[in-house]
Amino acid sequence: MSHRSWVALPLVVLAGSTGCSGGNTADPGDGGATSEAASTGDSGSPAVGHQVTLLASLGGPTYSFSIDATSAYALLEDETGNGGTTVLKVPLSGGTPVTLASDAQYGEGIAVSGTTLYWVDPSGPPLDGSSGADGLVMSVPIGGGPSATVASDQGLPETIAVDSTGIYWVNANQCQQVQCSGAVGAVMMLPPGATTPVVLASVPASPQTLALDGTSVYWGTSDGRVMTVPKSGGTVTTLAYYEASVGSLVVAATDVYWTTGGGDIMKTPIGGGASTAVVVGLNSIQGLALDSTSLYWLEYEEDSSSNVNQSSVKKMALGSGVPTTLWAGSDNPSALQVDGTSVYFTTDSGALMKLSPK
Repeated sequence: MSHRSWVALPLVVLAGSTGCSGGNTADPGDGGATSEAASTGDSGSPAVGHQVTLLASLGGPTYSFSIDATSAYALLEDETGNGGTTVLKVPLSGGTPVTLASDAQYGEGIAVSGTTLYWVDPSGPPLDGSSGADGLVMSVPIGGGPSATVASDQGLPETIAVDSTGIYWVNANQCQQVQCSGAVGAVMMLPPGATTPVVLASVPASPQTLALDGTSVYWGTSDGRVMTVPKSGGTVTTLAYYEASVGSLVVAATDVYWTTGGGDIMKTPIGGGASTAVVVGLNSIQGLALDSTSLYWLEYEEDSSSNVNQSSVKKMALGSGVPTTLWAGSDNPSALQVDGTSVYFTTDSGALMKLSPK
């Protein structure tokens, strides 16, 4: 996973519906068939029966955001190369973005639980030459207030997940934190009320994506492993080894869904067993999201002759199904979330979009 820099940029609020009736558009998910769909210009085109709403302009690209019942929380990227993170809050109904925190370094992963927002800062304070470690886990109240350091001296933390059992994150290079052999990364946990993180698993390659269910932690690695360990600790199990980097990972009731560097979406039983290709040969995939019935993802394709990007938000029923396109456009989506009614995504231009119904 490449690291990106982050900074505060001017905020412009553009909340309102951009969906309307009329216009024909090709649906890539339906083999190029045309249908009546709403045209939204530079904001792309939703599929027929769907409406896209611009909730806010964040001022720049956002590659990581999280949602709760009322708001979206985003890490704003710095395009100047000076580093820094701005943590933003935007109502899911649209409105003015509110700055919750500023971080002198850049953040990569964000998660919300209850009244608190968490993010990881891979760079942390400058290396001091003694500990050799440099990563932070940070938090801020979602209602506003001072930010706090949850954990420090971590080895390049890259993504984070939180539930009632604790705070979980992955260290992409644990050897920056402690002397280690036979392992590169680690899966970390901070139990409720604790101040010292626990190493749940040492990993032979850099872990770079993370998901939780009721009992276990799941992650993917840079060398194509899908792995799991109980939240309480114990035996680490390799569920799949595809030998191609795992980009995104989500966990359903019976299966883990994950993406490969080769453009495939795979499915592996959480109890172990053979992996199955769900979708193969995609040009590029960014992000996965899941609800009780369907899988969602962002897909990219570039026309080499015109250098024009064509991007889409896709949906497919769990178990078996045919991918359908919910939205298509040239402003590349960069991160994805879903709730009970809608799909939310950010774009390279800095737009926070809501697509309903999902």
